[in-house]
Amino acid sequence: MLDDRITILSPGDDYGNDMVARISLSTGREIFALATKNVYAGDWDLGPTWNYVVASDRPFLVDAGRRGVGPSLMEMMEFAGIPASKLDFVILSHGHEDHDGGLFALTQATGLEIKAHHTYQSLAAAAPSRAPSALVAHFPASCWYCPMPDTFAQKHCPEYHKERERLKVTPIFDENYDLAQGISILHVPGHSPDCLAFVIDDEVILTGDTILPEITPHPTREQYFEGTQCMLPSHYDEAQQLYGLRAYIRSVKRLRDLSSGLPSLAVFPGHRLVSNGQWNLLNLGDRCDELIQHHIQRCSDILDLIDSQPMTPAEIAHKHFEPQLLTGFGINLAINEVLSHSELLELSGDVTWVDGKIASTGKRGFESFIEGIH
Repeated sequence: MLDDRITILSPGDDYGNDMVARISLSTGREIFALATKNVYAGDWDLGPTWNYVVASDRPFLVDAGRRGVGPSLMEMMEFAGIPASKLDFVILSHGHEDHDGGLFALTQATGLEIKAHHTYQSLAAAAPSRAPSALVAHFPASCWYCPMPDTFAQKHCPEYHKERERLKVTPIFDENYDLAQGISILHVPGHSPDCLAFVIDDEVILTGDTILPEITPHPTREQYFEGTQCMLPSHYDEAQQLYGLRAYIRSVKRLRDLSSGLPSLAVFPGHRLVSNGQWNLLNLGDRCDELIQHHIQRCSDILDLIDSQPMTPAEIAHKHFEPQLLTGFGINLAINEVLSHSELLELSGDVTWVDGKIASTGKRGFESFIEGIH
């Protein structure tokens, strides 16, 4: 672990908001962790977004926080002695608003090149004639199936969408892309189709939202592929290549395999690096195992709930999740979780749909199904 190599340059609150820290690697490389405030709150709060500046032959920034934090992020970099003007580029761990919302202000001020997985560019475009409903006709394709309520989207997203469409992005098509010396890229979809992780000097991995402490990332749903395939390159012809719990579990297993060869690899995530005044420094392999077991347990819990009678996704959510997690837009996120797991249970032959409700088939094949995902 690197806890003895972390130096706090500017303290934040107990959840890390506004913190600036320096991570010193044995290679002599430095990584600067910058925690920008997030828009979310309540029991589903992710905490601040952790953005990282990586010193290299071509120094770069990973992520740019949510919309509105661009100026403060630049101030944090200046304070750390690494002004944005000295960076070579900014790259995205994935295209969610709390990670790419600050890009427009940042790049308008600096002219920095933006890099992202090539599906980011495909899904960042609006296509009104292809959108699934008039309500999202002018949203980018990546937001057509957002689980957040319409009121949230209408309040927080219109300007973000306009700015996002104006971004010029250099797409990364291959994991062999030469990002910088000593740094490799992994495509780890599931939470988002374009998720990337970055391995630095075989000592640190920046995981974005794919691996988080304390909380589990929301998986997408394979159903989203049906509506967005028209926007994607033709070599993506199966939902599980980019979307759903299968894609997420496959990505987690890939990271677990990576950890077996690099057991000391330190995880620096997109959220919850600090909480309750403590650093959350993970063992990658152990956390991957925990995440897989979490999803196995959730599948089991859903089957237990519908064992005697079919239920709607909302009914399952109300019975499965603690009440405080269902307040506000929490119910939307909970239903999305249920639907994502129900997709996998349907694929394993354990559930079917009856009159808008999820019903048990009496089988329990999900665990062997998950074990077979590679």
